[in-house]
Amino acid sequence: MSQTKPTLLYFIYFLACFNLVSSVQTLYLTHEGISFFNIGILMAVFQVTKLVTELPTGYIADRFGKKKSVISSVLLEIIGLIIALFSPTMLGFIFAMIIGGIAYTLSSGALDALLIEEMLATKSRSLEQINSVIRVLFYVGMGLSSLCAGIIARFSFYWVYMITIMIQIVLIYLLIARLKTTIEQHEVKQIIRVNDIKNYLMHHQKIFYILSVDFAYAVAFLPTEVFYVNYLSNQGIDIAIIGALTTIQLIGSAIIGIWSHRLLKNIRIAHVLVGGPLIGLIALLSFAISPNIILSIFFYILANVIFCSYAPIFSRIFHEHLENNIRATMMSIRSLLFAFVGLTMNPLFGYLIENIGFQLTFVVGIILSMFLIVINSFIFKKVLATY
Repeated sequence: MSQTKPTLLYFIYFLACFNLVSSVQTLYLTHEGISFFNIGILMAVFQVTKLVTELPTGYIADRFGKKKSVISSVLLEIIGLIIALFSPTMLGFIFAMIIGGIAYTLSSGALDALLIEEMLATKSRSLEQINSVIRVLFYVGMGLSSLCAGIIARFSFYWVYMITIMIQIVLIYLLIARLKTTIEQHEVKQIIRVNDIKNYLMHHQKIFYILSVDFAYAVAFLPTEVFYVNYLSNQGIDIAIIGALTTIQLIGSAIIGIWSHRLLKNIRIAHVLVGGPLIGLIALLSFAISPNIILSIFFYILANVIFCSYAPIFSRIFHEHLENNIRATMMSIRSLLFAFVGLTMNPLFGYLIENIGFQLTFVVGIILSMFLIVINSFIFKKVLATY
């Protein structure tokens, strides 16, 4: 059987990222009368589900097939969207978040791992090139979906959900009928135990370092991202304009990030590994403390540009030390850390926003994240010294 064409792989990934609901979900929740604190609770439910199911679903993907795992994920995603749309109550949203959390974990590591392995099999791109293209597709998909969702949501949230469901159905068709997954057909399945994961991390401290930096950065960035559209809406910005701004932010930061990524080739990798996240957090802090909304948006976009500049280097280091049989499991561990951050920080941010406002809440999270980054660089100084 011939290998899947790179163009189709990219299109599948783009469709997976083109999710209209994700960009206006919190606005839909407030539209249905859900408070910021309860939004934080719902996001925590989503993250708890991820926390519980991330490792088992990562194992399932590596053991029984990444393609089957991703198809199951999309089917569950559709079910969750239907529940959220037709049962817009706190209880209905809780069930939708639980189903959505399971769906996310079934594809979080599996989709990236599947496409990376398929692309490597075509021998048409290097690992770093693949990661760069995937990152652009991710931001372009999210950006365009934000633009479309912002326009459609001005008239009806119903069609935001319905169009997303139709796109998911197309994605299922492409995964079943078009994606070859030749890698999985010839791969010898191995049972992966918890001890194997522990030993793998202990003997690959570079992966351990990447995971710890991801965790530290996510402490500030993930909850800020969750409430960013609500922050803009609170400033009186129209929902369609929010969609356009998010599109510019996502697509612009991805493209500029790839261009600026070339500049980092002349900088010592150790400096990028520590300095990249810190500089990104400084930009995010400037976003939080800026008294002018236009300047605030500029710094938020700048923080995303900085992230997109150094992220391909992090991704290359992460993937070049992974074997195919454990790739989805390790990527699930990465998502597991994000789930833990969301579980703890989203409700906290929701509570603080209602009591001390958006900006001060963002500042608290960013300063905590900076502190963790600095501590992390001291713990892993021997690892950094090898670069």
